[in-house]
Amino acid sequence: MTLADNIQSEKTGTASKNLIIGLDFGAAFTKVVIGDNRVRYAVPFGEYAHPDNQYLLPSVLDIDENNLCALSPASNLNNDADNLKFPLLDKTCTVEDLLRVSAYLALVFRMTSGWLLDRYKKRYGHTELSWSINAGLPVENTDTSGLSDIYKQAIHAAWAVSVLPGPVTLNRVRQYMGVDDCAFDVFPAVYRSKIIKKDLINTFPGCCAQICGYVHSNQCSDDLHMLIDIGAGTINIATFMVESVSEDSNKNKCILYACAVEPIGVSYLLKRRYENLKLSDRKINLFKDIPDARTFSQAHDLTEKDIKFADTLYSGDAVRLINKILDLTKNQYCPDSSCWESGVPTFTYGGGAHLEIVQNIIHSHERKSPPHKIKSIRLSLPDDLMAENLPDDSYDRISVAYGLSFGAGEIGKAVKEETNRSDVIARNEAIS
Repeated sequence: MTLADNIQSEKTGTASKNLIIGLDFGAAFTKVVIGDNRVRYAVPFGEYAHPDNQYLLPSVLDIDENNLCALSPASNLNNDADNLKFPLLDKTCTVEDLLRVSAYLALVFRMTSGWLLDRYKKRYGHTELSWSINAGLPVENTDTSGLSDIYKQAIHAAWAVSVLPGPVTLNRVRQYMGVDDCAFDVFPAVYRSKIIKKDLINTFPGCCAQICGYVHSNQCSDDLHMLIDIGAGTINIATFMVESVSEDSNKNKCILYACAVEPIGVSYLLKRRYENLKLSDRKINLFKDIPDARTFSQAHDLTEKDIKFADTLYSGDAVRLINKILDLTKNQYCPDSSCWESGVPTFTYGGGAHLEIVQNIIHSHERKSPPHKIKSIRLSLPDDLMAENLPDDSYDRISVAYGLSFGAGEIGKAVKEETNRSDVIARNEAIS
């Protein structure tokens, strides 16, 4: 244990430790990884989690008649559950929507810190803990929408409510929404010391967090790569160049090239499918496993051909976006990479990555000619991540939260801006 790991407080003589919460607040499920200096912990959510994966917490909030807020067990969810994140994605978020998001995150933070102190009581129970939070954003490499400020406001209020005594209610969240750090100066020291200041809350594009996790892994290799994140609300595609791979993963660097985020995630896929098949979209449930084409067709007295035809438009949208990113990368950023001929190493992740239609899209790109040819790579569990009983082939679901559990400086260092601001704007216009 180094001096940085175990700092002694002059006043109390107790150990002090800085921990990082990597927060991946998804449209369907939220994932959290706690980062320590040499080890990271995926947070399980027990009875509230997905029945097959304890690290997936439904992004749903229960509110009773007294405005008392609670998490909702995944097993109890149906298609009527209100989605907390969609108002943020479609830019219709009201004050009340933001209060619900913040209340939900307060419960997540309270459960996160409580789990750590219970599970690792000997390690952290007698330690003075200080926290920071890194949250992923569904944006490209720059945020011009103001979403970052909205996230930070919701997270700041959520953390305050989570560490202060008392129940989580919308009224209590409202009380702390938008307040300055100095407003907590009047609190007793025991609570004041637990409040996170706003400058310790950071937001990063989800692709940057994913790249950071990859750059710090033993899988990291030189040259061009592509990532495809299929979430419930959005699809995020980015290309990046890894350079100077070292035995010391902390020295690995990379450059982000093209990046695009579009609202054509799993929800969009299912809405188009139900619409084309003339089925009621009220049956869509993002919190349950989505059946393959055969099971879906049998459930609705249809043929598999009917399902695949209904999904044609979605497949076309996704393929066009992948091709556009690859073309842009080839023409403007990295024309000479040897990966164009062999296939661009690509990892696909997120809730929709394992869907049959997405796998078919990926397999078709593996057989294409350059520059649209890819070579699939599978993300493996990092050596420093503690994730007991994580289902096989599901690390990708928590990989963004893992990347966010590194220090803010590390995430920023992992993805260097190659271009200036005017070039970034031109690049984004070219993608859209």
